[in-house]
Amino acid sequence: MNPNGIRKSEQIKLIIKCHQSGLPNYQWCQKQGISPETFYNWASRLRKAGYTIPDWAGKVSGVPVMQEVVKLDLAESEMSAPTPLFHQIIALCK
Repeated sequence: MNPNGIRKSEQIKLIIKCHQSGLPNYQWCQKQGISPETFYNWASRLRKAGYTIPDWAGKVSGVPVMQEVVKLDLAESEMSAPTPLFHQIIALCK
């Protein structure tokens, strides 16, 4: 058993799932609750031990990475009429 508690066989399965997801490694790790640093350490140690790590699916097939899109509605805001205090400040600045 590894110090981090995940067996090599499980690490390999997780790396393969990540690469098959089409997501960037970092984004996949965040969604799975895995530290990206831990993930990269697993891959490095496995390669050094002689395991073949399959390429990331998005890298090989040219699949675009998923991006989050936030829709913004831009509308003109109505300005309220200047307050008496506003007029006093303007008068002081002159």
